[in-house]
Amino acid sequence: MHISSPEALLCSIREPAAIVDHEGRIHAVNAPWSRLNVEQALAGERFGVGGDYLARCAEVRGGESVEAFARGTREVLAGRSQAFTLEYACDRAAPPRHFEVVASALASSARGSERGGDEASGALIMHYDITERQALAAAHQDSEERLNYVLEMLPEGYWDYNIVTNEVMYSERWCESLGYAPGELAPHVDSWVNLLHPDDVQRVMDAAFGYIEGRYPAYDCETRLRMKNGKYRWNIDRGRIVARDADGKPLRMVGMEIDITERKQAELVIEEQSKRLRDLSTPLIPITDRVVVMPLIGLVDAQRAEQVLSTLLEGLSRTQASVAILDVTGVSLIDSHVASVLVNAAKAVQLLGAQVVLTGLRPDVAKTLVRLDIPWGNIVMRGTLQAGIAYATRGEQAAPRPEGGTGT
Repeated sequence: MHISSPEALLCSIREPAAIVDHEGRIHAVNAPWSRLNVEQALAGERFGVGGDYLARCAEVRGGESVEAFARGTREVLAGRSQAFTLEYACDRAAPPRHFEVVASALASSARGSERGGDEASGALIMHYDITERQALAAAHQDSEERLNYVLEMLPEGYWDYNIVTNEVMYSERWCESLGYAPGELAPHVDSWVNLLHPDDVQRVMDAAFGYIEGRYPAYDCETRLRMKNGKYRWNIDRGRIVARDADGKPLRMVGMEIDITERKQAELVIEEQSKRLRDLSTPLIPITDRVVVMPLIGLVDAQRAEQVLSTLLEGLSRTQASVAILDVTGVSLIDSHVASVLVNAAKAVQLLGAQVVLTGLRPDVAKTLVRLDIPWGNIVMRGTLQAGIAYATRGEQAAPRPEGGTGT
C-alpha cells in the first residue's frame, strides 16, 4: 500500500486513523480522527497534517505509556516491527475512558527498493475506544473472582467443565476429598465417569447431558464416586452452565459436590429399621400346615394396608395355607378405610383359593361394621382369636371357594 495515496485507505476506516511517514510526521487523517479532542485520545488541532505525531504525544501526555508507545512506533517506522499496540486510560475524559492505539507498518515498493527493504515507508495509527470492552472484561473478571472465592470455600471443592473439548479442571480440594493428589486425575471428563459407580453411570449421564441439551432445567443428581481407598462416597452433584456462544450453545459448566455419605448411611439404617418394624407389625404366624394368623395392632394407614396385603399374599403363596385368620383385636380404630382394607384382603386371598376368618370383633366394633353396610362376602367372623382358631382347625371352614383356586 503506497503512502502517496492514503485517502482511499483512510476513508474506508471507521475508527479514528492517521498515516505518519517514516519520520513520524502526520501525512493524512480521516474524519473521525479530526473529531477527537486532546483529552480523549491524543488527537485534535495539534495532531493535524504536518505535525510531529510522537513529539505531540509527548507534549500532551508524557509518562511511561507514551514513552512505550513512542519506542514501539519507532520500531515500526524503522522496519524492525510490523505492529505495536498499547492500551491506556484517559483520566481527563469525563467520564474516564480507555483506549487502544495501534501502529501498523505501511510498506512502499519504491522506497523499499531504495532502502533494501529494511525500512517501512510509514505507519497507520488507529485509536479504538475500548471503554465498554474494558468494563465488560472487568465485570467478567470480578464475577470470576467471586465465583472462584465461593467455590474454594466448598468442602469437597469444585469442577469446571469445557463442554466443547470435554476437558475438566478438578480443583485441588475436589481431588484431595476423594483421596487423590492434585494432578493425579487426568483433566478430562472420562476421569469422572470412570469414578462413578457402575450402577449410576447411565442415570447420571442422562441427568448431566439432559441438562446440557436442554431437556432438564437443572443438573442436580445423587452420585457415588470411587475414592482412592476403593470405597464409594455418596454426593449431591450440582452444576450450572456459565457460558454460551452467540447461538446459545453451552460452552462451559461449573459444578460442585457435597458429601452426603453419612446421610445416606443413616437413611439406609432408617429404611432397614422401618422394614423390620413393618415386618413385626404385620407378622404372619403359622398355626398348622394349612392355617396362618395375622394379628393387626395399632392404626392401619395406606402404607400399612399395602404391607398387610403384600405379606398375606406372599405368605399364602409360600405356605399354601387354606385359611388366613385376620385378628383385629389390637386395632384401635375400625372405620370405613380399615373395613375396605379387610374386604380387599379377603377378596385377594379368595383368589388364591383360601378362606379368610376375621376375629377380634368386639361389640362396639361389630356395631360399627353393621353401620358401614359393607358387603363382607364369604368372610367368616368370630368374636375372639381363640374362636377363630377353633373354627379353622375343626374343619368348619368348608365354605364354598372360587373355582380355579390354588389352595389345598
